[in-house]
Amino acid sequence: DTLDTLVVLGDFGEFENAVKLVIKDVTFDTDVIVSLFETNIRMLGGLLSGHILAEYLQARADIMPWYRGELLTMAKDLGYRFLPAFNTTTGIPYGRINLRHGMKGVPAEMCRETCTACAGSMILEMAALSRLTGEHIFEEKAQRAMDALWKMRHRGTDLMGSVLNVHSGDWVRRDSGVGAGIDSYYEYCLKAYILLGDEKYLGRFNRHYQAVMKYVSQGPMLLDVHMHRPNTNSKNFMDALLAFWPGLQVLKGDIKPAVETHEMLYQVMQRHNFIPEAFTTDFQ
Repeated sequence: DTLDTLVVLGDFGEFENAVKLVIKDVTFDTDVIVSLFETNIRMLGGLLSGHILAEYLQARADIMPWYRGELLTMAKDLGYRFLPAFNTTTGIPYGRINLRHGMKGVPAEMCRETCTACAGSMILEMAALSRLTGEHIFEEKAQRAMDALWKMRHRGTDLMGSVLNVHSGDWVRRDSGVGAGIDSYYEYCLKAYILLGDEKYLGRFNRHYQAVMKYVSQGPMLLDVHMHRPNTNSKNFMDALLAFWPGLQVLKGDIKPAVETHEMLYQVMQRHNFIPEAFTTDFQ
């Protein structure tokens, strides 16, 4: 997950050393159950960005002449290990997968439900893997999951719930906000447009964004509502994971509300020295 950080910080020697260690010591042929979402954003994402930067440094900085795309080969291996998680009637992936045995090694009770963020935060890495390898299946699976989620939005409000049944596509939790359980789905809608240039993702993001700003945003604060009763709050507190939202607003170009929410979060940090896992509207 931190390979690319070494390049950003300019420590090319340590980056080269870290890449060698990953190639030598990391294997995914392991009998272990992992979170598909976490393994995607950290391991697959880390391998892909590491690969892109290794090739970049090879070409521009004349270092790592030995590198032959080993990180991309590892990324493809991991991508194929993800694929059994997408074998669902809805196309929405299971939240857990066994890296060696696929879904065979995962208890049924762990498979039923997943969160919106988990299901909707695969497209960037999976599409990048497809574009880099020429194997379309990864992007196709992640795109099908995004399309399924879009169909599950509340048609009256354009809001999303936070937990859903993988088999039926029914909502299990209808809380709608921008924090835990839903956060990175919105981020991936906008960034999928930026990375892939597909207008449909921008259109979806804009619809969701208008809904969030209409129902969830209350001044600088962002409070969960019921997706089907958007004028009713479902929580009276916020969680730390919504702190990404002002950054996403800046990426969109909506600066004023980003500044206001950022200021609110700064005040929370001033009071507690760090952002608490959850805090009330009066910052308790």
